[in-house]
Amino acid sequence: MTSVSRTAAMLRIRELTPAVGLVAVVVFFSLQSGHFWSPQTMTGISSIAATVGIVSVGVTLLMMSGEFDLSVGQNFAFVPIVWAILFVSNGVNQWLALALALSLGALVGVLNGYVTTFFRIPSFIATLGMYFGLQGMNNLLISGHQLIMFEPRTSMSLLGGKIGSGPFYMPVLWLIVIAAIFWFVTTWRAYGNWTLATGGNAGPAKAMGVPTQRVKRINFVISSSLAGLAGCMQFAYLHGVTQAQGDKYELLAITAAVLGGTSLFGGSGTIWGSVLGAILLSSIQIGLVLIGAPGSFYVTFIGVMLVVVVIANTKVGNLVRGGA
Repeated sequence: MTSVSRTAAMLRIRELTPAVGLVAVVVFFSLQSGHFWSPQTMTGISSIAATVGIVSVGVTLLMMSGEFDLSVGQNFAFVPIVWAILFVSNGVNQWLALALALSLGALVGVLNGYVTTFFRIPSFIATLGMYFGLQGMNNLLISGHQLIMFEPRTSMSLLGGKIGSGPFYMPVLWLIVIAAIFWFVTTWRAYGNWTLATGGNAGPAKAMGVPTQRVKRINFVISSSLAGLAGCMQFAYLHGVTQAQGDKYELLAITAAVLGGTSLFGGSGTIWGSVLGAILLSSIQIGLVLIGAPGSFYVTFIGVMLVVVVIANTKVGNLVRGGA
């Protein structure tokens, strides 16, 4: 094997880039602040990474099939708002309320998938419309207020409670379980091949018998459902929900997926890479706070990093194809 071939083989490991980036970020902030490894910092990083990571898993699956969902951020707030209104404000059974709220979140994915595939409207436009629709709905339901739940409930503990005496909370465990499930599906099940084929080249995939339209619709539902579930986890962890809860989560999820090696054009992606991307984003966010950087630095840094990573991924793709 030539050195070029070995390099190409290494670059095919999509999780390598976010892993290297994460190590670099951890080393940098560890040197800049003595509090980076404190329990409070670990709680902050892991909690943000868990919710962003769960949303990014669904977004990754959808991007692998060649579509986008810009409504996940608003759905991240919509589902827990409905859950809180039902069981906090109106006394509905906590489990029934959760099931109803998650069902509405999944319905959002059904509508997104139907509008995109049946009417052949670009998912960017279809889900942008849903974004504004849910934003208005959230404002109507909660009217700028915050719904708070301090009473201990089993559902709240299961979704957002603390894990033992350590610094981690239940969303971290849920992230590992969800990522493992969808890694298994995309790696070892036929559905994973269908998803990649749909995003890579839908025409030939359909000619070979892949139900491309159904795959996209299912992935829209998965994306919306995971966003709503992650929102409920944040509500359970914070014991409160506002209409701004999912602000910019759609962009963070897409960024985490791209940082993790998922193509913006469909046909390739990795679940664990997106998880690493989410941890990288949360580490940067908390690290900047620790060193006293203005909050605007985070958004600027993420924007620049996203463009750089897309350019790098394009160059790497060309190198891999040349070294194959």
